[in-house]
Amino acid sequence: MSHRSRHLFALLLAAPLCAQEAGPPAPPSKGVLLKALQWMQSTDPERRQAAFRSVHLLGREAVPAFQKALRKALEYHERRLADTLRSRNRGGNPYQELVSISEELNKERSRLYPLIMQDWKKDKTRIDSLRDQFGKLEALYQQAARLAAADTSDLDRQIDSAIQALVDIHDQLARFEGQTREEAARISDEERKRNALEESYDGHSYLQAARSLGAMRSEVTRLASANQQNNSRPWANTPQKNFARLISYERTVLGIGPVLLEEKLCAAAAGHSHDMRAMGFFSHASPVSGKRSFTDRARQAG
Repeated sequence: MSHRSRHLFALLLAAPLCAQEAGPPAPPSKGVLLKALQWMQSTDPERRQAAFRSVHLLGREAVPAFQKALRKALEYHERRLADTLRSRNRGGNPYQELVSISEELNKERSRLYPLIMQDWKKDKTRIDSLRDQFGKLEALYQQAARLAAADTSDLDRQIDSAIQALVDIHDQLARFEGQTREEAARISDEERKRNALEESYDGHSYLQAARSLGAMRSEVTRLASANQQNNSRPWANTPQKNFARLISYERTVLGIGPVLLEEKLCAAAAGHSHDMRAMGFFSHASPVSGKRSFTDRARQAG
């Protein structure tokens, strides 16, 4: 907003004061309050701040009316946030859909992981059932990962604009309720944002959705980073890199995170495979003295 606009608003507010100088202070006129409310409801933060400052021109008698206007503006920006989250304005919204999918994904992870970790003694029926269940879990993960990969930049700008308005108005209401500058300074921007959002149902829902989206994006990023690091290891052979990619993906589906290849263990695995070919055995345990396990081999390698 230009300096000219701010000065114009100040003049609009000051005009009724000139006529009131001869008598006792009176509450601001409806016209002044309407203009202030319009600017409080603006998406332009400078206009909102100009409206907030205007109360100082009108004096203490204006405070009750301004508090009422602030609460009306708060309701307006809460509706803005709700409309954006429900995609009433424009574009899609992966936030809302991801919440329910993430809840189901995490529930299934918690149920399935202990079953997978059990020793079913090569029971084909049990193992086939677990494969089917893992396939359903994988479908949930892929759906969540697809939503997390969506470009939310335009939606985020709309959400951030509404949230900043909520924060601004909550700050003003807190000042009217006696909050000092020192007390306000001790509250971080993140805490102010969280407090403002927790006050409304849609704000609380957004916090939950943002956590779900952030967590899923973090999982996808960790997997991509692990694959990149493993592929760049010069001491790992192609089968080891392929196995690391597969096991990292399946671990991520289960929610336990990817693996990073370790040089000595890779060398131990390669040595074990060489002995299997040379000596004609097929077992995780080697008949070679002192090298029965990968751990033995890695320990010998230092």
